Amino acid sequence: MSAQTLAAVLDAFVRGELGGVAERFAEHGAYREARKPPLVGRAAIAAEFARFVASGVPFRFTVDDVIASAARACVVYRFATAGGSGEPWRERAGCAIVRFDGCGQIAEWREYEG
Repeated sequence: MSAQTLAAVLDAFVRGELGGVAERFAEHGAYREARKPPLVGRAAIAAEFARFVASGVPFRFTVDDVIASAARACVVYRFATAGGSGEPWRERAGCAIVRFDGCGQIAEWREYEG
């Protein structure tokens, strides 16, 4: 497992700076959000993160726990987006199973809700 890669990605998510996250994925890596079609390939992942940032939706990503061993990790988190016009934030809990390739890049990030 690449503890350094995972730490950099989680730090970027927490800071809300998604710009460099895609470069931590393997060239043909996959990003799978719950209930959405998978994004396959670093370019597709980068484009989706850029689209989300360009939307201007304020968000929070809070890491609750990380369980890691060998070439896998489980990240337990909460993701929240701001409600419009003073509405409360909408938060959902989830976890991501993260698999790393032999070079320490993310081969797959697969999210589950709840």
